[in-house]
Amino acid sequence: MTDKQLEIWKLRFKGLSKAEVGRQLGISRQAVYDAENIMLEKVEAALKHVAEASRIEIGQIDVSKGILLGINSETRKKVIITFSARNGIQTWHYEQPDCEACKWLESCRQRLLDEADERDIPVSHLERELPPCKLANQIFSQAVPGWNL
Repeated sequence: MTDKQLEIWKLRFKGLSKAEVGRQLGISRQAVYDAENIMLEKVEAALKHVAEASRIEIGQIDVSKGILLGINSETRKKVIITFSARNGIQTWHYEQPDCEACKWLESCRQRLLDEADERDIPVSHLERELPPCKLANQIFSQAVPGWNL
């Protein structure tokens, strides 16, 4: 995505209307609408590409939120693939049983906290200490209420 498209994505994520985004960026509401359609196509293609490359069976997808829920075809464990302006495409194996032993524990936790911040999802001090696999479940169940995570 272009820098302008990423800025539109961030502002729309914050809940601004297309007209508000246009005013803030000095472009028309129609330009925001057109850019958003292009962005959604790109995000959907990227989420599906990562799922296919990782052999993840797609269960549910919410392109407007940049979230795909799937099942790893080998382990049969749930996986979430996300797109965010800060982190790009990420894959979260949130049923990973040995998350605490992973060498990427802290970097995963920080990226998840960045995802929560970008999505305006509150995370308590106690939740911040959860292993990333549990933190991912907490964050993304709030991002897409009603999904069976």
